[in-house]
Amino acid sequence: MIKKQYILGLLTALLFVSCSNDEKTVFINVDDNGSPVNPTPTQTLKEKAKFKIGAAVKMKDLQNEANFKNAVLKHYSQITAEYEMKMASIWTSATAYNYTAGDYLAAFAKDNNMEIHGHTLVWYDSFPEWFNNAKYDSIAFEAKVKVYITDVVGHYKGKVKSWDVVNEVFADGGALRNEAVINPLFKDPIGFYGRCFKYAKAADPDAKLFYNDYSVVIDAGKRAAIKKMVTRFKANGVPIDGVGDQFHYGTDTNRQTMKTGFTDLASTGLLIHISELDIKVNTGKSDSYVFNDAEAQKQSETYKFITTMYEELPQNQKFAISTWGVTDKYTWLTSFWHSKEYPLLLDADYNKKPAYQGFLDGLK
Repeated sequence: MIKKQYILGLLTALLFVSCSNDEKTVFINVDDNGSPVNPTPTQTLKEKAKFKIGAAVKMKDLQNEANFKNAVLKHYSQITAEYEMKMASIWTSATAYNYTAGDYLAAFAKDNNMEIHGHTLVWYDSFPEWFNNAKYDSIAFEAKVKVYITDVVGHYKGKVKSWDVVNEVFADGGALRNEAVINPLFKDPIGFYGRCFKYAKAADPDAKLFYNDYSVVIDAGKRAAIKKMVTRFKANGVPIDGVGDQFHYGTDTNRQTMKTGFTDLASTGLLIHISELDIKVNTGKSDSYVFNDAEAQKQSETYKFITTMYEELPQNQKFAISTWGVTDKYTWLTSFWHSKEYPLLLDADYNKKPAYQGFLDGLK
């Protein structure tokens, strides 16, 4: 008892000793045993958010890198397959599917009390080579796609909670994309896409079904085309639950344009998914770019603006915010955009960047 009182007295004396006039006195809370009491640790994104926080992942990174796996488990409540649930990865031949990677990710999500978002069933850029080479007419083409959707969604029924049924139909400005697969084959491509939603719904009535595209909130023409499609779908009984905007934007993206477009998109009344979020910092693609503190702060402020904006949605329209990746170590933008790019919330060593705090601060 004497020893305990002595230690407490010594600590008290040390903690309250006067410093010189130009220094500050520091007060430290201690418990009954004289041990410092740590402040409440910062919440993780998934702990603070009242909706799902997702990340695009690859099976090999989860399997091969403990730091990657641990970061996913610590910060996220949902995953999206970065590419392994796309048609070209699964549909290996007219008579065979490869579910290996998709099954691994679905099991990983289940084992860790996470959800998995399926990306993507129909995308002009992900039809397998054997399928494109078959040169089907529109009837045979749709019959094959119907079987694919039915089989894949059925395979993951009750495991994959939501799907991007259709991806990137519209070009910049809002015209139908001038792609060589679907648009030339159907007199009414939008009608075909609507039927794809119906095939998915029949295979898993409980799954949430999304249309996904990029630049939705900053391209008024594309957004108008999407809203027109949604209106048509609703009128024709097409079971669409939500719209995803990929949010591959940058620190220089006009925030008022973003906000105006986001409000307009929300007027659909559908679930809104920020589906592939990353924020470019090297917006000029400069070889001499340096990601310094000022640049990190700009990125943080952009993330905060986006999450604050998302939180202003009605609660029943909030589906998820999903980053397209976990760490700057593995981002598609270093090959697609510029080698000096740092778009995500964690740096290459899995440390939280200011962007992480900005995202967190924007959450209610």
